[in-house]
Amino acid sequence: MKTFSRLKEGILDDKMDKAVSDEIKKRKLARFPINATDDYKMKNKKNLAFKFPTPSGELMFHVYLRKMAPSKGQPKGVMAFNYDIEDK
Repeated sequence: MKTFSRLKEGILDDKMDKAVSDEIKKRKLARFPINATDDYKMKNKKNLAFKFPTPSGELMFHVYLRKMAPSKGQPKGVMAFNYDIEDK
């Protein structure tokens, strides 16, 4: 059973994921960004793609991208993303 606070956290996470996904599409880095927030090995300087401010402007998103391994039936332009939120 989800408590109200846990439900509220999920909604906030969904909004942040959507904001990062929209920014990736806007910058034309990937046509189909896929959330990979459980992939912690991905967070290194080599995979750091860009930084941008949160909608409130108080914090910064640090976005990491990596190409997905091609598989049968997968469209072109699929990238996995992960992000951190840090103070400016």
